[in-house]
Amino acid sequence: MTMTVQSIGDQARAFALQSASSRIKTTMATLTAELASGEVADLGARLQGNTQDLAGIEARISMLAQFGRSAAEAASHARGMQDALTSIHSLTEDMGRGLFIEPGAVTEGLVVARSAQAASALQTVIGHLNGAVGQRFLFSGTNSDTQPLSSADAILSALTAEVAGLTTAAGVAAAVSDWFDAPPGMGGFVDLAYHGGPGGQPMPIGEGTTVSLSTTPLTPAVRDSLKGLATAAMVDRGALAGSGIEARALLQGAGKALLDNSPALAVEMSRVGYAQQVIETARTEGSAASATLQTARNQMREADPFATSAAISEAETKLQSLYSVIGRLSQLKLADYI
Repeated sequence: MTMTVQSIGDQARAFALQSASSRIKTTMATLTAELASGEVADLGARLQGNTQDLAGIEARISMLAQFGRSAAEAASHARGMQDALTSIHSLTEDMGRGLFIEPGAVTEGLVVARSAQAASALQTVIGHLNGAVGQRFLFSGTNSDTQPLSSADAILSALTAEVAGLTTAAGVAAAVSDWFDAPPGMGGFVDLAYHGGPGGQPMPIGEGTTVSLSTTPLTPAVRDSLKGLATAAMVDRGALAGSGIEARALLQGAGKALLDNSPALAVEMSRVGYAQQVIETARTEGSAASATLQTARNQMREADPFATSAAISEAETKLQSLYSVIGRLSQLKLADYI
């Protein structure tokens, strides 16, 4: 009986040993990377080829991140509006109180000075209403890239022409009111002084949740604040000159109008405040949902650190054994077998 002996040459043996060493080193590098990152290298194998659930989770995480950015922008916008309305409410209430309770025996010079203060207050209020956050104007409605109001000087100049020749406080107040309340196309406030859009754009801030910040200078409470200050400023522009009684009556009437408008302005502030609450709730819910989804995603992708460490130790043992074999083979001599 003849026995066939299969053997390989030195070069083939060296190639086989080198290939085995390379495979073990590659395995160790992969396992080390998994241990460092905490994620499996072959995600397809981990999920047995079914990556649909993971893709859905990552899509929702991305969507929630977009909602989060939109909600953060809406929060900044609402905070800017609330700060502006708070300042306007405080200023107009103080101005209204001062104008309304002014003693009837004040001098004509003091009346003009008080009117000039109203003009300055109008300029301040318009500055607040022309405020912006980032590249968006707060009170421009849908035209958020356009400054909403003309300057106080432009508005008062237009009103000066409207009240020219009027000799009574009631007549001046009515002319100013008509100009502010004139519908589009009639050459009033809407046509000449307001450059924004109607209302605000709905902003998606969460799954199924949108918010619209629609306060503009066309909002009655805001427009009436401008109207009251502009009415009081007419004396400083020369209206009712030479008639101290009518001038004082105009200022007192403007002061009463500002005080009467104070509750409406407070209601508008509360509307913005409610929007702030909605935004904050959406941000909180979005953050919680995102955290839950990220946990689920990480569980799908995470590598078991204990199993990975054990696999690394096993690979190291194999590599050491291989090197031991290589070392012994390299020491073999033909003379030892003759």
